[in-house]
Amino acid sequence: MKIKNSLAPFACAAALGVLSLDAAPAQAQDRRFDVYAGYAFLHTDDGSLHGARVSPEYRLSGPLWVAADVSAEKGTLVSTDTTLLTYMGGLRVKKSIGSASIFLHGLAGGLRASSSITPFKGVSISVSDTGLGLDGGGGLEFKLSGLRMRVGADYLRREVDIGGGKTEHVNDIRATVGLVF
Repeated sequence: MKIKNSLAPFACAAALGVLSLDAAPAQAQDRRFDVYAGYAFLHTDDGSLHGARVSPEYRLSGPLWVAADVSAEKGTLVSTDTTLLTYMGGLRVKKSIGSASIFLHGLAGGLRASSSITPFKGVSISVSDTGLGLDGGGGLEFKLSGLRMRVGADYLRREVDIGGGKTEHVNDIRATVGLVF
């Protein structure tokens, strides 16, 4: 897995967020339902994809939340236009620390990868694959100028069809930043 400097923007955003924390106490224990919506950056060995991520969550008890997570990232990988959709669910644990909260989650579900290439004008070749995925990660929620922000990073393990009835596991890094409502 080639990470290189792909997480540098995420690290800068997280550092700025920590430095800008609002001094007001967190109200996380009073909320029962949150929705996160934001930008997603997925780094693979073959390139990077950009897109959006939405994650509604419901607090079960104390720090334990049940979460759904849907994302769509697009870009060019190995000269093909690629779209990756993930639809997962699982548990998220949040712990308030002053005006911020840290969280960890474990998600499982499906994903759909679609790729297309146009070798000649007017000729397009497309392929798609549906498989299983596991996502583990975490991050930080904080207040910035009255808005609730979230920055996070995930390890996404996905199953990819490599032909001939065989599958291969691919490990990717995904970073997100956005708002919590």
